[in-house]
Amino acid sequence: MSHDTLAAPSRFAARIAHHLGEIADTLDWDHCRWLTLTARLEATGKAPDALTLGEVQQAIAATVQGAAR
Repeated sequence: MSHDTLAAPSRFAARIAHHLGEIADTLDWDHCRWLTLTARLEATGKAPDALTLGEVQQAIAATVQGAAR
């Protein structure tokens, strides 16, 4: 049993939670948005495991903005 004291999440933990929340929101997307996101991520020229959370979030934001038009 752990006796660690509970503390407020660090700024880093809050940022990671934000990024993962943005990614989780994509689960409600339709097929067209997923194809658009995939194309944006492939356009970076990086392997999927080389992408940063920031790059993924930028691609998600661009996809959301593009769909809003």
